[in-house]
Amino acid sequence: MILSVMLMLILGTLDLGIATYQFNTLSQAARQGARQAAVHGSLANATNGVWGPATVTGNAGDGSVYASAVSGMLVGFNLSNVTYEIQWIDGSNLAGKRVQYSVTSTYTPIIASYFSNSTISQSAVSTMPIAH
Repeated sequence: MILSVMLMLILGTLDLGIATYQFNTLSQAARQGARQAAVHGSLANATNGVWGPATVTGNAGDGSVYASAVSGMLVGFNLSNVTYEIQWIDGSNLAGKRVQYSVTSTYTPIIASYFSNSTISQSAVSTMPIAH
């Protein structure tokens, strides 16, 4: 009986650690995506490309320039299960306006996989002013 309680505590701690790691990774990816969008505003040169102001959605494995801005940050994730959304909040990609990059994924805890098929949705959002 004590062994089962200890095993549950250990697996629960492991689950919490993995979920925290994934959330921190998503947060870093959202910040990186917002940084990339901030330097691809209306004044960006042709080599870098101009992003926006239309909302863009997709998954991190779709191979687009928007996905490649964050795909390298998502170590340990199945990229096709990670979605992103880029919104130009002020409706423009001019310098000084704001851009928002959102990243969403799901996590299936180890303990929950034994009892049910429940998943935890995790998302991170970063908003930055457009630099140029």
